[in-house]
Amino acid sequence: MGLIQRAIEQRGIRTAGISHLPNVTKKMKAPRTLYIRFPLGRTFGQAGDVTTQKEILWEAIQFAVKGEPESIVELPYR
Repeated sequence: MGLIQRAIEQRGIRTAGISHLPNVTKKMKAPRTLYIRFPLGRTFGQAGDVTTQKEILWEAIQFAVKGEPESIVELPYR
C-alpha cells in the first residue's frame, strides 16, 4: 500500500492508509498511516457497525488532508 500511496502523492494527491502492522508500514515509508488495533480483515471494525466505520473513514479523510508526511497515528478503536 505504501508504494501505491507514494506514487499517488507524486501526482499531487494526498493519501492516508490504514494499517494493522505499523512496523512494516514504517519500513515502507508510507506518506500517512492510521494504525488500528482491529483483527486483520476487520480494518473498519465489526460487520454492520456503521457508526464506527463512518468514524474511521472520516478520520482517514481528515488525516489525508492534515496529517504530516510519513507519520503513523494510532486510532483509539479496539
